[in-house]
Amino acid sequence: MEYVIGIDGGGTKTTAIVLDSAGRPILEREGAATNPHAVTFAGAIDHLVQLLQELYFESGLIPSRCTGIGMGIAGVSTSEEQQLFLDALLQDERLHLWDLNRSGLPILIRNDAEIALMAALAQETGTIVIAGTGAIVLGITPNGERFRAGGWGHILGDQGSGYEIGLQTLQAVMLSHDGVLPPTLLTDHVLDKHQFDSPEQLRTYIYGPAIRKQHIAQYAELCIDAANQGDEAAQRIIQGAATDLAQLALAMRSKNSWLSQAPLAITGSIFKHSDLYLDTFTQYLKRSDQASIIVLAEKPPAWGAAMLVQKHLLKDKM
Repeated sequence: MEYVIGIDGGGTKTTAIVLDSAGRPILEREGAATNPHAVTFAGAIDHLVQLLQELYFESGLIPSRCTGIGMGIAGVSTSEEQQLFLDALLQDERLHLWDLNRSGLPILIRNDAEIALMAALAQETGTIVIAGTGAIVLGITPNGERFRAGGWGHILGDQGSGYEIGLQTLQAVMLSHDGVLPPTLLTDHVLDKHQFDSPEQLRTYIYGPAIRKQHIAQYAELCIDAANQGDEAAQRIIQGAATDLAQLALAMRSKNSWLSQAPLAITGSIFKHSDLYLDTFTQYLKRSDQASIIVLAEKPPAWGAAMLVQKHLLKDKM
């Protein structure tokens, strides 16, 4: 049985899905983060290699039956970055059993937004808005023009992301502790998570050497829970993040007349787990003059990566 592999590499986890030649799912596996800006370049390669090794040793897949591998890696956007990533994989001796260097095996590396667009709309054109550990807005026109907004990383700008929500959650706890903000459920949630007695104990933990972007993003879940319980500080954070991302989406789409009316797909863990975030985002867009269909993605981005490979294979046969 021939098959393709689709991989979605994010800042918190990496998902691999295997589809047969008819597009039916065979299996799915999860591994550690592969965004090089979250776990370093070497760490990203190491985590991806581990995931591919698991597919080989634990699934019974026959490498010679693999007809293509598609990857969408967060933080790997330019052609230069993608080539460096591919070269590192091809040179890793641990993957010799996969024989990735064999002639004719397509290995496609794209940004994670591109595979999410394919998974959501079953096409390579339109707008995709992602809100997960990171956030980004990507638009691709029928003639291949690309436009983006956001997704510049946690220092330059990750508005609307789980990281931003998590960071503002921690800051709200400290502002409440200082007396600037009123008491908030966020304090209880964060202290319970670590079994701390006081917000002051957060300082040592958060500034520890092991804390990275994905760890900060995990506090978004606590913020979503507090918002669902009616906490005003948490609700302001969620609504503010959703509004920020909606503004980025509108700004990006305004750069091209086709995109301004094209279908818009949304995906990511924040959209999935927070109704308040989803409602705030969609209502903001509906109030604009960029009327379009908003599609909540049903298939995971890894599926889109596999679909891109299958589409590539079909083109080669034509």
